Amino acid sequence: MGGSIAQARTEGREARGGAPYGDLAPRSPWISQLAPDGPARPLEADATADVAIVGAGIAGVATAFFTLRATDRSVLLIERDRVARGATGRNAGQLTTYFERPLASIAAQFGVALAVEAQRTFDDAHDLMDEIAAEAGTTVRVERFDGHMAMLNLNHVLVHLENNEVRRRGGIRTDVLRISEDAEFIGEIPHAFDGLYEVVPQARVRELLETTDDRHRAVLSERKGCANGGLFVQQVLADLLRRYPDRLRYVDATPVERIVVGDRDVRLQANGHVIAAGHAVLCTNGFTSHLVEDADGRRVELHPEQRVVGTIGYMAAFVEAERRPAAAFSYIRNVAIGGDVPYVYVTRRTWDLPSGAATLTCMGGPEWPIPDASWDATQPFPGALLTTMDDQVRPYAQPHRPPRQPYDFQWHGLMGYMDGRVRVIGAHPVHSRLLYNLGCNGVGFLPSIAGGQRIGRLLAGERLGASIFDPRTADA
Repeated sequence: MGGSIAQARTEGREARGGAPYGDLAPRSPWISQLAPDGPARPLEADATADVAIVGAGIAGVATAFFTLRATDRSVLLIERDRVARGATGRNAGQLTTYFERPLASIAAQFGVALAVEAQRTFDDAHDLMDEIAAEAGTTVRVERFDGHMAMLNLNHVLVHLENNEVRRRGGIRTDVLRISEDAEFIGEIPHAFDGLYEVVPQARVRELLETTDDRHRAVLSERKGCANGGLFVQQVLADLLRRYPDRLRYVDATPVERIVVGDRDVRLQANGHVIAAGHAVLCTNGFTSHLVEDADGRRVELHPEQRVVGTIGYMAAFVEAERRPAAAFSYIRNVAIGGDVPYVYVTRRTWDLPSGAATLTCMGGPEWPIPDASWDATQPFPGALLTTMDDQVRPYAQPHRPPRQPYDFQWHGLMGYMDGRVRVIGAHPVHSRLLYNLGCNGVGFLPSIAGGQRIGRLLAGERLGASIFDPRTADA
């Protein structure tokens, strides 16, 4: 499902003489569960703060949480829309800790030690999320389980064995890789990977993947989960505002237009006013319409690998009355990992309704590049694309669901991929008053929480070792 939306529309017409689904208004299940926002609270005068945090999604609120807890500094949290209405309220709602590129590839670029430390940082974010939830008293349902990735061939298996070897060398938990005893390639696996996988009957592969499709010859299992990140953020922010009334101020409907980083402070221009801050932290998922400059008017930019590649992710979901256990599956569909055909994914979770608990089954995978930050949350969900998803992903999600049924939700959101597929967390190497907690390159929102803790530690004056997440300049 690569290519473009225009291509998807053409393919849909050619395949069926017109897409059965018309273009639909986007509707996110996560935003549907949010409490009413109340009146907007835009910035209406110049302001000062020790720390200005731009963006009130999971990255911004987690950064505020750890900054307030680790320091005595005042924080101004600035949101251009309303809380959790950006990527946090329009994602897949998954708790995952893998990267959007193989861990072995990251180790080849940065070294095994730094790659392992980065993976450990993401793995530990499960516990960080639980810390926040306990301290803030959130009521958001969090479900955790082993998720499963389906693999087709030797290439898929070898890539993940190489990742597991990096984990083994670094002394961290390895993922469970099961290979069917019927796999045609099983004799081609190098002995160097002995102990990193187990051979199982094909029936076990089918059982784990809940499928009868015997093309799948291996399964990678790892700790996953799901939760409504938007509702989580909304509840955490409400608690922070109650607990830190003297140190936290929150404004929304306040787009930041320009940021000037000086030697002594950072000046942010928003709503015709100026915010003077000791530090500014960008938690904008990488998609911004503001200009960042130094005091001499020169653009402040990161290394090309750390700049966002504009991408929109598309997802759809349906409610099932039958209770089914929470689960997550992903299916590699290309011949070689990194090819043009993206994987697709399915998640199941408990869906709380006034009448009782049901099951929400979500599916996604299609992603389309965009040239800039031109994404509009209100733009229609293409009917031809939903047709393609109904044909190609629905059989994985629920094979008993008839085709062409209405979906309860269909939504799209910004995917803050950096070109190098590694998140950016830390202070600018030249302008230390400017910090970043950007990107979704550990898929799901746990990496945003890990980034928030790292920023809080830096603002508390802690000296942290080198990291693959460190911001770099163009000449680095």
